[in-house]
Amino acid sequence: MGFRFSLETVLRLRRSLEDRERLRLQMLLARKTQLEYEAAITRQAGRQLRENVVQELEQGPLPAIEAQFVRQRSGACEIAAARIRQAKVTLEQQIDRQRAAYVERSIGRKVIERLRERQAERYQSQAERRAQAQMEELALLRRGRS
Repeated sequence: MGFRFSLETVLRLRRSLEDRERLRLQMLLARKTQLEYEAAITRQAGRQLRENVVQELEQGPLPAIEAQFVRQRSGACEIAAARIRQAKVTLEQQIDRQRAAYVERSIGRKVIERLRERQAERYQSQAERRAQAQMEELALLRRGRS
């Protein structure tokens, strides 16, 4: 009869919990990447706006309505950048908590796996001892018949 680990279902549960935490962490990291992309787009839009204003000012005075429009667009870029920065701060906190949860689940799984490995090693050594004892008994029986 082969080795059978009595806590195999617990080990599968621990693995699935660890996988779930890992997936949550990956989702948060993907969201962080998306926020960084949005921040880059916002910065680029702000730079482009400033460059356009400088080019228009070089050509002559800017009408009041266009100046007002530029201020509103500039303000919108600043608000979007601030919103993204705040979202990134919140997301970093979530990522830190999720990493801790993932590490905790990973440790729990590793404990059960180590227990399984030790039990398997113990089973293997007992099986080897039984096999050795059978071989010795067989050798003694053969000697007794000779």
